[in-house]
Amino acid sequence: MKIKKKEIDGVAVLDLSGEMYGGPENMKLVDVVMELGEAGKLDLVINLSKVKWISSTGLGIMVSARSKFAKLGGVIKLSHPNDRVLGILQVTRLNLIFDVYDNEKEAIASLQK
Repeated sequence: MKIKKKEIDGVAVLDLSGEMYGGPENMKLVDVVMELGEAGKLDLVINLSKVKWISSTGLGIMVSARSKFAKLGGVIKLSHPNDRVLGILQVTRLNLIFDVYDNEKEAIASLQK
């Protein structure tokens, strides 16, 4: 999995691409999220548009990142999951923990209200 950072209208955005399995490369997500939180960037959108698949370990990594970020006062929104990834989020009911938006623009707008 690859992670690209950017900022749009004061909101940090992480563009993820590839597949989210376990392992050190995916644990990097937690590190990047924590770096943002420690830098005071507490509004975060994770763009899943280029994520092809998330395993149970990948979901665990996302939940861990969310929990640690929330302790710093941060909020994470997910945007643009493909049908397969959205289905995984729904089956695991993680769509009840994460706010999921159809696109990045809607996710960013929800953080600016």
